[in-house]
Amino acid sequence: MDTPSPVGTPTTDGTQADRDRPEPEAYETVVDITEAGADADGEESIVSTLEDIDTSNTLVRFPKGTYFMDDTWGPKGAERLGLYGPEATITTVEEFTGPLFSLGTDGAVADLFVGGFTFDLTPEDTGPRPINGRVTDRMRIDNVTVRGEMDIDQDGMRFDVVEKDGHGVVWNLRMPDGGDPEYKNTGCYVGESHVGELRFQNCRFDGFPDNGLYASPAKGRVNVVGGQYRNSGVANIRVSGPSTVRGVVVRCDEARDGVENMRGIRLRGGSDVVVENSRLVFDTVTSSDGAITCAEWLEAATIRNTHITVNADDVPAIWAKPPSGNRSNVRDHPIQIQSVRIDGSASSGAAVRISERSDTLLSDLCICQHGDGRDGIAVSGADGTTVRGSAITVSGQPLATGERSVRRDNLSLESTASSSSSCSCPKNR
Repeated sequence: MDTPSPVGTPTTDGTQADRDRPEPEAYETVVDITEAGADADGEESIVSTLEDIDTSNTLVRFPKGTYFMDDTWGPKGAERLGLYGPEATITTVEEFTGPLFSLGTDGAVADLFVGGFTFDLTPEDTGPRPINGRVTDRMRIDNVTVRGEMDIDQDGMRFDVVEKDGHGVVWNLRMPDGGDPEYKNTGCYVGESHVGELRFQNCRFDGFPDNGLYASPAKGRVNVVGGQYRNSGVANIRVSGPSTVRGVVVRCDEARDGVENMRGIRLRGGSDVVVENSRLVFDTVTSSDGAITCAEWLEAATIRNTHITVNADDVPAIWAKPPSGNRSNVRDHPIQIQSVRIDGSASSGAAVRISERSDTLLSDLCICQHGDGRDGIAVSGADGTTVRGSAITVSGQPLATGERSVRRDNLSLESTASSSSSCSCPKNR
């Protein structure tokens, strides 16, 4: 007979009914942490109580209350471990860097569930890493919230799936208060030891100086599905291939000193990277080299069915930067930009920049930007670029190609200085 899953049954759309409610029958032992002696009033540390629990095949329940931790708790040899506290708040001490829950870092755990906790980091000089989770397979981090700005020198969450066939899901992780720009900290990190598959679904990361979701060192697949990402520096979402970013909302509308280069989605390296069905809005930034950027180390990517609004001057909606090596042989058109709408009042620069990326394909684009001196698509140092089935209305040059030859097919191009000019894009695009 199959062993019950520790959490609710997945639905066909990738969501999960009652997913933050674990099934006790999936575990050999269920422990109420207060019955084990933990203080639920937040006055005495619970670390020693946790250390006394045999965590193998165990669900530890945290009843409603406040739980104080003054040190790292890292169970050794745990397998099938669940931590459940839907009304539990974790507090800590000043200047402690953590992690608080160190799960599998001494040897990856199999079958990890953490659900429902709130980490209260609102006091000054607090901001330890709340959870460091390292699994071989079956990780679920569900419905976890971090309250308060992280204002010490420490990154936020870290998750790794360290076996190629392993899977993990981080669902509804909320970190809306970000980090103090004095410290270059990250909201969530997926590290070099990640080689499996990890999905971030319906998460929120706001206002981190050094990346909101930082997943580009990962060798395995990282899929980002839905969620909101706002006002982080370096990148709000940063991935390398193979990865997918689907259905996310990225917004930059607050420029704080010390939060530099506010990119939306940074495609850092590798291939087989897809961005689709997403919405990006850039109103105010300290600086930014693009709402979506293809970094020098990226070999191939597809950006499609996405709407980008740029009101911040001299910020491209998409910039494919010069590759660091020779031309990619992954496919005929390494960079493909398809069915993308770009609008907004940004002036100067270009909506799309293609720099030394030969054989780029741009199709079914709608670009309407009327800020002063704004070009549509700017191509430099790239041969074999194809632009087809697109409508471009800008104040500058619709296609700024210099000496480069660009293949053109079925284009509507208009240059106008009037901000009230109508857009020639189809209404349904």
